[in-house]
Amino acid sequence: MDVAVFVVDGVADFGFAALLETFNTANALRGEWEASVDPWNVRTVSLGESVRSGNGYLVPTMPLADLPGEFDLMIVPAVNVRDAETLIRMVSSAPNLPVLDLITRARGAGVHLAAACTGTFFLAEAGVLDGSQATTSWWLGPAFRRRYPRIVLDEGRILCRGDQVTTAGAALSHLDLALSLISAKSPALAELVAKYLAFGDRNAQADFAVPEVIARGDSLVAAFERWVRDHLAEQFLISGAAQGLGVTERSLQRATHAELGMSPRDFVNEIRLERATHLLRTTPLTIDSVAAKVGYLNAGTLRSLFRRRRGRSIADIRASRLSW
Repeated sequence: MDVAVFVVDGVADFGFAALLETFNTANALRGEWEASVDPWNVRTVSLGESVRSGNGYLVPTMPLADLPGEFDLMIVPAVNVRDAETLIRMVSSAPNLPVLDLITRARGAGVHLAAACTGTFFLAEAGVLDGSQATTSWWLGPAFRRRYPRIVLDEGRILCRGDQVTTAGAALSHLDLALSLISAKSPALAELVAKYLAFGDRNAQADFAVPEVIARGDSLVAAFERWVRDHLAEQFLISGAAQGLGVTERSLQRATHAELGMSPRDFVNEIRLERATHLLRTTPLTIDSVAAKVGYLNAGTLRSLFRRRRGRSIADIRASRLSW
């Protein structure tokens, strides 16, 4: 997928960098985890050869006229303006009329348009959000609603995805925006990228750890992790797992403690909690059904483990569905 991140002078450094980092991470993980997903070819584009960021850094860009062919997705990150009146003057000013024209033409060509935070004002000013639901930075809601009454604004939302257009809220929402666009191609890859970025419903880093990744350093631990996943719904003993791997239980204990700083039983619980979290967030399964699928005899055990190892209740987990 060819992606144009269109920037203007004053582009917000964090939002711009967050978009690039998220897509770069997806590309890095894609080859290893989701090779069937096409890469995102991301180019930073402007009307000229460079822009100055909101914090004064020079950002080299590809001039729009030099783009090799069409692009599939165009993203407008935030600009470093917090005052609504100043922002509206900026997006409607004569120097930015070519930007609005570009957005309009891209919409007509079937390009998926996206923007976050103050960048949503460019899409609104170009008229491509008329009749659609959208969101923007929460403190800009009143001014946005007044200037663009034909847009169905819900500034309480982090993300609004409509027909051929996606908008997101303030600052960190650039990450939600990028992840939603990645998720449209591969939900599993988007969730993995979020884990690598430790982004989501924050409680502790344990919530984001991927057992497959942390087990990689030691071949026995990696084999143990795979064995556990193959027998996840079963009630097995650690001695049985060791026998299945052709090692002693003591050898397995030493390996997991040296590599992971935890016992084999604790590592099994981490694998099961990670899977249970995914099921609770993405399926309507009952808690008893989730517990059975991850190898626990009843929901009480699962509840107790979530409280002890995550400091959260199952209700908290289920309520913290990822926005994309």
